[in-house]
Amino acid sequence: MERFRFEQLLKIKTQFEEIKKSELAKQNQILNEYIAKKLELEENAKKVKEDLKSLCLNGFSPQQMKVYSQFLSMLKKRVDVQNQLIYYQQIRVEEKKKEVIESMIEKKKFEKLKEKYLINLMNEIKQLENKELDRVVSYKIYKGIGDRSGRD
Repeated sequence: MERFRFEQLLKIKTQFEEIKKSELAKQNQILNEYIAKKLELEENAKKVKEDLKSLCLNGFSPQQMKVYSQFLSMLKKRVDVQNQLIYYQQIRVEEKKKEVIESMIEKKKFEKLKEKYLINLMNEIKQLENKELDRVVSYKIYKGIGDRSGRD
C-alpha cells in the first residue's frame, strides 16, 4: 500500500496555520496594549480635569491654568494618536484573521483528501480480505468435495 502522497504538504499546511495563529495572537496582544494605553491616557486626562476643577474652586494663578491646559491638550492629542493606532491595528488584526481562515481552509482541503484516501484504503483492504476469505472458503469446499468423492 502506498502512503498518502500529500502527507508532507499537510504537515506544512498545519505548521503554516499555527504560524498564522501565533501572528494573530501577537497582533491581538499589540491591539490590547494600545487599548490599555488609551485607557491609561483617558484616566490621566480625567485626573487632570478633576485637578483643574479643584484649582478653579480654590483659586489659581493664570500660570497654573496654562500648564494644566497645555497638559490636558497634550493628553487629548495622545489619545487621538492612540485612537489612530488602535484603528490601524484593528485593520491588521482583521487581515491576520483572514489569513488564519485561509490557512485553515487550505489545511482542511488536505485533511479531506487524506480522509478520502483512508476511506479508499479501508475499502481496498476490505476487498482484499473478502477475496482472501472467498479463496479460503473455495479451497475448503473444493477439498471437502474431493474428500467425499474419494470415500464413496
